[in-house]
Amino acid sequence: MLGRAACAAAAALGLAVALGAVTPATAQATEPGAASSAVHASAEQGTDATDAAPADAPAVTPTTEKMPAPQPTSPSAAAAEPAPASPPTAAPATSTAAPAASTQQPTGSTTAAAEKPAAPPPAASSSAGQPAASAASEQPAAPTPAAAEQPPAPPPVDPVVAEVRRLLAQPLKGSSERADRAALTAFYAARTDPPLWVGSDGFTARARHAMAEIRRADDWGLSASAFELPHLAQGEASPATLAAAEIKLGLAVLKYARHARGGRLDPAQISKNIDVKLSLRDPKVVLEAVAASETPGNYLRDLNPKQEGFRRLREALLRARGGHADPRPAAMARPAPAAALPDGPTLRLGTDHPQVAMLRQRLGLPMPRGAENIYDLQVQDAVRAFQEQNNIQPSGILTPRTRAALNGSVRPEARAERAPPAAGGADVQRIIVNMERWRWMPEHMGELYIQDNLPEFMTRVVKKGQVIHSARIVVGKVDTPTAVFSANMRTIVFNPEWNVPDSIKVKELAPYLSSGSSGGGFLFFGGGGDTSILDRQRLRVVYNGRTISPSSVDWGQVDVRRFSFVQSAGPHNVLGVVKFMFPNRHDIYMHDTPQRELLDRPVRLFSHGCMRVQNPERLAELLLAEDKGWPAEHVRGLLSQSYNAEVPLAREIPVHVTYFTMVAGEGGQVSTFSDIYGYDSRMAAALGGRPLPPEVIPSGDDPVRDARRGRPRKEADFFSGLFGN
Repeated sequence: MLGRAACAAAAALGLAVALGAVTPATAQATEPGAASSAVHASAEQGTDATDAAPADAPAVTPTTEKMPAPQPTSPSAAAAEPAPASPPTAAPATSTAAPAASTQQPTGSTTAAAEKPAAPPPAASSSAGQPAASAASEQPAAPTPAAAEQPPAPPPVDPVVAEVRRLLAQPLKGSSERADRAALTAFYAARTDPPLWVGSDGFTARARHAMAEIRRADDWGLSASAFELPHLAQGEASPATLAAAEIKLGLAVLKYARHARGGRLDPAQISKNIDVKLSLRDPKVVLEAVAASETPGNYLRDLNPKQEGFRRLREALLRARGGHADPRPAAMARPAPAAALPDGPTLRLGTDHPQVAMLRQRLGLPMPRGAENIYDLQVQDAVRAFQEQNNIQPSGILTPRTRAALNGSVRPEARAERAPPAAGGADVQRIIVNMERWRWMPEHMGELYIQDNLPEFMTRVVKKGQVIHSARIVVGKVDTPTAVFSANMRTIVFNPEWNVPDSIKVKELAPYLSSGSSGGGFLFFGGGGDTSILDRQRLRVVYNGRTISPSSVDWGQVDVRRFSFVQSAGPHNVLGVVKFMFPNRHDIYMHDTPQRELLDRPVRLFSHGCMRVQNPERLAELLLAEDKGWPAEHVRGLLSQSYNAEVPLAREIPVHVTYFTMVAGEGGQVSTFSDIYGYDSRMAAALGGRPLPPEVIPSGDDPVRDARRGRPRKEADFFSGLFGN
């Protein structure tokens, strides 16, 4: 029994050596007493005995059979002694304390140095308090996975790019170019390639190509002087100098891209009625595009508008700057001198009078087709300049004294010398102003679209670049201008009702309804005022969804905007037989009119903002034929039989309300139109960096002023207000 326990203890001790719990040297150096204790401990664990071995049990010498060594952990150890065959499976012996390590290597053990465990056991303290030594601790530790997976060091940064980063990180004085500098900062922070525009020998070919195009900005209606281009002297190659040039050219490229897309000025700065959305390029996209191109100048040039109208105006601009005796097309040539101005009324801004055309001839101004008799801002500015040159108060109004000076008190040759700038120079500026308006247009106007050009008083339907229909239109008065915007037509309404807009309620209806009011009544009690006009115009009053009697309201005590005034459909309706709806925040649309005789006038400024259309039946037929394939007979049936019938379009049709005072034709001829709302002079000043002149102030009585006085206008004026929607 004891012999079997001794054998089991020896086997357990050998397995402990193999597992690294003790070293072979320690096992062989064990004293007989210690071996006997180990035998008893191993016997207890190997046989599950619960009683301790007798104290007088004889000592058992450990077996001399060699136990298998652990797998070598290094090639040298494996070469020193190959691992023996695996022993039979035995229950492992566990010990609560590791034996003290011996520092003396037994001569009989030739594998002690080779038999090193894969991972060293935890160090145990000896009875003397010294740390246990292990042969494995003498081997260098293997590298950890984290250390092996370290990313490679980043490539060195080009010294010029590093300097660019440093310069862009400096605080910026002022707010100009802030967005462009931010874009450059992000671009160069991520750039690992060499600089974009400079190299050790100066500017790159890419840089020279971009700068050459920017220098030609004047040919595209821009201003080359607006772009600050870098310059490198011969031999200047320090990182600081090259970095400064790199940044300066980058800013010039981004500025050109912005200007080419219409970002020179804010359109709303010219007028709150110019409601356009610019198609500006993201600076990041611009930088990526020029970095990917060997010809970045081409990319910049292509940012200019591609519409045919822009291209023709550019050709007219190049001709006007060509140095010919008279670079202007025939349509723009100065008329021959006119006869003396006859006596007549005082003429001022907004006046429509035949003598205005004579005044234009006298001052050498162009004759806008259809608006020769309109005293617009161009005439006012020319008159003011003439007055300044002749010591007359510069009011811009054609007074009797100014008329006399024009007729002969100033020598003809002196007048020629002191006249306003030649029309050629004015025409160049006007071309540039209108080219700028093309930059505000949508890049893609539509395969089928409608263009309403306000100064021309014309509408056109364009399909695949060809005009397939045109007609005259009436537009907003100077004090109620039609807005400039783009929207999509969604619905055509046949024989529509008309809801009076708030502007007409306040300016036109309120003075009539409150005239003679008792001033002390309450809502639906009392009454007063002239409500008969509502009956004559077939306007019913709706309050909270129900029709009420207008005489039941004391109109002097209520807010007229809380009521709806609805005009029934029919020939008397101010919208006529059809209206064309393209929803927008200005509440503007196109429609028919019972006052079709106004469409024969050369100047058609009569509405409150909406546009009245000549021959609207034909327009409806054409649009519904394009959209639904309907024959004209189907549309005529709707016109004659329907009532407030809405026809939604299957495909929305873009409507562009524009303000072009100069248009170039296919043959190069240029037509000019009156600056009816005064936008040209304000745009020219803004583009030139000059203070903007005041907005146009209409002459005559202001309808708002009439409303405040509580004085009703004549019924004819009221009709004009109603039909002027």
